[in-house]
Amino acid sequence: MKIIDYFTETTTVLKTSATDKIEVFATLAAALVNNETVIDQAALIKALEKRETEGPTGVGNGLAIPHCSSSSVTKPAIAIMTLEKAIDWQSLDNKPVDVIFMITTPAEEGEQHLHALAKLAGFLGKSKVVNQIRAAKNFADIITAFDEPINEHEIVKTDGHYDIIGITACPTGIAHTYMAKEKMEEAAKAMGLTIKVETQGRSGNENVLTAKDIANAKAIIIGIDKKIMGMSRLQGVSYLETSTKDVIYHGSSVIQDALNGKRLTVGKASKGGSEEVGELSLKNFKDVTKNLLGGVSRMLPFVVAGGIILGIGFLLDSGNSGGNFGVTRDVAAWFSGLGKVIFGMMVPILGAYICYSIVGPQGLLPGMTAGLIANAPGMLYDASTKTGWANTWGRLFPDSVSNFNSGFFGALIGGYLVAFVVYGCQKGFARFHPSLRGVRDIVLIPILAALAAGVLMFGLNIPLGYLNWGLSEGLKAIADYNLNALIGIIIGLMMAADMGGPINKAAYVFGTLTIDATQTAYAGIRATNGGTVFMAVAMLAGMVPPLALALCTRMFKKYWTKKDVEQGNTNYFLAICFITEGAIPFAAADPKRTIPSIMAGSAITGAIVSGFGVTLAAPHGGIFVFPLLQIQDNGKNWFMIANHGASIGVAVLISVIALIIGSFVSVLILGFWRMHDVKNNKITLAV
Repeated sequence: MKIIDYFTETTTVLKTSATDKIEVFATLAAALVNNETVIDQAALIKALEKRETEGPTGVGNGLAIPHCSSSSVTKPAIAIMTLEKAIDWQSLDNKPVDVIFMITTPAEEGEQHLHALAKLAGFLGKSKVVNQIRAAKNFADIITAFDEPINEHEIVKTDGHYDIIGITACPTGIAHTYMAKEKMEEAAKAMGLTIKVETQGRSGNENVLTAKDIANAKAIIIGIDKKIMGMSRLQGVSYLETSTKDVIYHGSSVIQDALNGKRLTVGKASKGGSEEVGELSLKNFKDVTKNLLGGVSRMLPFVVAGGIILGIGFLLDSGNSGGNFGVTRDVAAWFSGLGKVIFGMMVPILGAYICYSIVGPQGLLPGMTAGLIANAPGMLYDASTKTGWANTWGRLFPDSVSNFNSGFFGALIGGYLVAFVVYGCQKGFARFHPSLRGVRDIVLIPILAALAAGVLMFGLNIPLGYLNWGLSEGLKAIADYNLNALIGIIIGLMMAADMGGPINKAAYVFGTLTIDATQTAYAGIRATNGGTVFMAVAMLAGMVPPLALALCTRMFKKYWTKKDVEQGNTNYFLAICFITEGAIPFAAADPKRTIPSIMAGSAITGAIVSGFGVTLAAPHGGIFVFPLLQIQDNGKNWFMIANHGASIGVAVLISVIALIIGSFVSVLILGFWRMHDVKNNKITLAV
């Protein structure tokens, strides 16, 4: 659909004497009603006024582009007005407005008005078009100004050899993004230069700069009003960074400054590996570490905030025991509930931003979906019911398999797999007509990618669900033979293996089952308060990974990045709250060294705790439930303690010693391993 197809003579008002916005809206809305494009004039004006409160629609140079979607609009239209005397519009350049293009679309059209706005902005970025509109005496003159000849400054492809390249982006991703592009191209053409400009707009990145473009350009101009994607492409490259406003109003001088080496910035490496996707390419899939850290960096605030708030809930519920620990007292339940909600977003956010780092904004929906399914919500899996909205997927499997949580690894794998689907859709639908891009980007790709995420995760969760079930059954079998030390080592290894994933959860759930009063099979490992050895092992071994990482980043500070050290400080609190997930960012960045090291420490802690018969009666809580630790009372413990208080004291002492020994074993293994590899250039520490 051409831009002029949105215009009609009856909704074009030239050289009028309106004195403010309200009069402009009233006049153009009345014209749209008379044209049967709008059925409710008051509702349209209300929608336009609401949009004005969200940000200025005065784009500068005497132009305003008010716009909205409304149920009062029957079909898309652009009403036009020129004024005899300019009026105030709170424009970005603080200058009055004398040319108005008002875009209106039906509510059900979604964001069609945004696509029209982007296209219109491209035309209004041309001085020739604006001057023709101001001079227009009738509707025919307006149409002439918007003739769509081949863009004279659209440079023929030069195989990656452009004189000037640039990127433009504004907060809304619409008007100034495309006007800056037009102005930059117009100025380059006037100077006899070839140019290529990437736009990072509302509907995605277009005309993306390649590595070859960047390597061969004489000058690079970044005209932006917000943080943009793909800045890692400019690492070590000099470029001029400025605003879209500067490019729009001073395009020639900006280009001249860039060519003369003025106001230049040298691109630096992205910090923490969280650089977002730039050019859509299969190469994006190869940098696994970068993509994983792109997800981990976004996930980390959820781990920290959720974990600390959850820890406050445990602290406020200290002294209680049983399966409801953390939510027994009302005030504790408030904090625990909030922390649980925030903490529960950790895995979905990881999946979302792994996918996003590979394929861009279109990856958020399927990546988030994969992460949510990896967390196995009750609506999908809940063995307690087979009807209604609960257990909609789990009812397809035997009752014995109730835990389909694939956790950290499920989100990681799922995020990657659905990224391939999104990539295929984006490439396959690349030739869609511009008028159908909204349908493609808002409807077609999201639906196909979401369905793909569901199918992939449904399949992925099946083997992981049976793995969890098999692990739990295996642990129960070992417990039947009273091999406490062996099972302590196994649970310790499992708690550190994936730090909150399916292996960790299998060991943890097994521990919580043993403190259920109905589980009489575990009477031989029980204390007088109902606590069991296996619950104590699960919690204390799970505290080792974050504590070990916190200590290692401090003791071997020279061999970690500054960000690692800062992140390590947070892990002290996560460790004492029994939040094993605090170790995930370190394991994600360096799995080869981190995971074996923390598994060794957790196994040793588990062996000590189980060997000495320490029991725990609470399913969570870290140091806040240490008063619930006891020595088992089956007549086989090493101490034969009869006094209740002494039993607690000895249990706490052994637990602290086990934590210290296990943590320091992990610290020494990981610390010396990293020291060796840093000195031999096997690890490069980011600045």
